[in-house]
Amino acid sequence: METDVKNVNIWRSLQKVPAGTMFVPLIIGAIITTICKGMLGFDLWAYLGNPMKDMFSSSGQMLLIGLMLFCTGTSLKLSDLKDAMKRGVFLIIIRLVIAYALCALYYFCFGYEGIFGISFLAFTCAVTSANAALYMGIIQPFGDKSDKASFGIMLICSMPLLPLLFLGFFGTSGFGMAQVLQIISLLIPFILGMILGNLDMDIRNVFAGGNAIILPFLGFEFGSTINLFDAFRMLPQGIALSIVYFIIVIVPSYIFERTVLKRPGYASVATASLAGVALSIPGLAAAGNEALNVYVESSVATLAFVLAVTNILCPFMVRWILRRHPADEVREQKRALRAAH
Repeated sequence: METDVKNVNIWRSLQKVPAGTMFVPLIIGAIITTICKGMLGFDLWAYLGNPMKDMFSSSGQMLLIGLMLFCTGTSLKLSDLKDAMKRGVFLIIIRLVIAYALCALYYFCFGYEGIFGISFLAFTCAVTSANAALYMGIIQPFGDKSDKASFGIMLICSMPLLPLLFLGFFGTSGFGMAQVLQIISLLIPFILGMILGNLDMDIRNVFAGGNAIILPFLGFEFGSTINLFDAFRMLPQGIALSIVYFIIVIVPSYIFERTVLKRPGYASVATASLAGVALSIPGLAAAGNEALNVYVESSVATLAFVLAVTNILCPFMVRWILRRHPADEVREQKRALRAAH
């Protein structure tokens, strides 16, 4: 007779935390790093060697990002892009154009160092990011076909490609062959995944859960760069950048959605959360521009705080908007109820 083993439900518990499958491992990784490096003065992962080193420290970050780009590419259906063009793409373009313009202005006004302890690197990585997975989770119950088709465009925009391309123009030596090759290297797995996923449905199905497997390990690797003693010193910067993030990300696209598209506005607000992959961009950008190296650790610590704040608050903000301006499906249900009575 088999004995029933009680399931601890670790994975289900992680999913209850916003961005938890990446954020919780990040915190655990940061705690290990703080104890080992910050208090005991040695690098645990380097001491243990591979495969532990590449699985849990930043040395394996690029491999995991490449795998994530491939898995993301396989999930994109070219047929969905047509539906996204109806509305979602306009919201994303409005948001990104304003965000990148403000990033350029931020650099010209304050340089690499930025102001109030928020570096140009941290500012750019934050305001240009959107968590496509959380967006899809929020709008899934009530969003229409166009809302859901925007997921693919958001996935492309939330990957490191655009921020790295932008940051490359602000390097000490300008935008050169090193930046071009780095972007090509990031594009290849993404395009390869997109081609294979559209040619063969079985490939898309096999890699559909790929990012879910990768995210916890990527979280550990991001955490391995964070000393919590230093991170707590970045608390004011994290709060300030979270507020700036919401203003830049929500206000322009929300006004456009309400006034031009004549829509409820929930789609704009649903994009207002930082993607976990944004934490990888400081290290990638510094690889092509040594002048950014000094800002990587503080940027990752600040972005980790913004990640937590935006992913927790975003669903509540969407709920508040929906109470004021219901989605089409909700409005139709209310009309049907009134007609029935």
